[in-house]
Amino acid sequence: MDSDDEVLVILAAYVAAKENEDQSNIKGQSKRRRPNCWVNPYLQLRKEKGRFQNDFQNMVQNPSMFYQNFNMNESEFNSLFSLVEPHLVPKRNSRPDAIPLRAKLAIALEYFATGDLQCHVGSTYRISKQHMGRTIDLVSHAISTALHGEFPKWNSENMLKWATDFMEQWHFPNCIGAIDAKHVAIRAPPNSGNAFHNSKGLHSIMLMAVCDASYRFTYIDVGAYGSETDMTAFSHCSLGKAILSGNVAFPEDSMLQGVRTPYYMVADEAFQLHKRIMKPYGARKLSKAERIFNYRLSRARRCIEKAFGILSNRWMAVQDSLRCGPDRAQNVIVACCYLHNYLMRVSPREYGARVESPLMQSPADPAAESFRGRVQDFPKHVRNTIKDFVNSAVGSVPGQNESAGVLH
Repeated sequence: MDSDDEVLVILAAYVAAKENEDQSNIKGQSKRRRPNCWVNPYLQLRKEKGRFQNDFQNMVQNPSMFYQNFNMNESEFNSLFSLVEPHLVPKRNSRPDAIPLRAKLAIALEYFATGDLQCHVGSTYRISKQHMGRTIDLVSHAISTALHGEFPKWNSENMLKWATDFMEQWHFPNCIGAIDAKHVAIRAPPNSGNAFHNSKGLHSIMLMAVCDASYRFTYIDVGAYGSETDMTAFSHCSLGKAILSGNVAFPEDSMLQGVRTPYYMVADEAFQLHKRIMKPYGARKLSKAERIFNYRLSRARRCIEKAFGILSNRWMAVQDSLRCGPDRAQNVIVACCYLHNYLMRVSPREYGARVESPLMQSPADPAAESFRGRVQDFPKHVRNTIKDFVNSAVGSVPGQNESAGVLH
């Protein structure tokens, strides 16, 4: 074989080797691009047999069934969707089998309304357990962001309006809100000890809330440990810190039967008496006037109990137990509170049928300055002033003696 033939053989061998190498690279790339995951055949039929594709339009044709599942009618659902849709749009979506945004809202609302197991709701919509959890978190954040304006600002103008509403509807003067805490049972996280363990033997987080005379929340704080007392949780939340340190701009004190009286919230015995927090008299032997005061205060305080009742009855997820950890539970509770305020505004008749920190006295307080006595006794003076008012001819309401169990 001469030299030219040898060169041709070498070139042919090189070209053949190069082609084999290129083919191997192509095969390797195609193998890497191939999705290495297994999808449950049941979930693959979401578009054909999922609950949203098959049942949603049927429920639209049956308004009572639609309301039973979502706690709102179709028009309200569409209005809510238009508000939350911008917050549900993913930054990048290349999956042809992605869950529709409207379906995500329906999934979360049905979970909130029924309080059912996440896996059960997810299976009816034919989405995986992982996607169900992410959908709940996504929609919860979207609702809280889109409905942010449903919670009013704590300024003098709004406080005076709240006080007027309490006086007109519940005949209790200078009251700007009713405050209480609600425990929501959760699944305790690992190694949490007794932090979430409450007095009823359950693991829970607390919903601290203030509401107005129409059962709408004006403030919420979610996430305090279930082991804390109501007053401790209040003193640790942002509103509690501001009020107890005198950093909330309350309206100027009003005159009540010639006595300068501050504005305040009403609470139960779990809270500490403060010039901004009125609670019932706690002695065993109460006078007639004190019993009437307790009755009148309880009428105003029942607003927060009714608000919690409506919230729990409409959104069953927060009624008894959320079978999830504290982070997701907090997202769900906050979202339900925003939905509560939203629906109490757009359809109130249909939806609404149904170790303590030391208290600090505000330094510059005209009402306290006019009070002659110990500073720590001023809250008692305020309570006595209100007691005298509700027992007077001007402040009494028909039937209060009988309701309070007081004989003439």
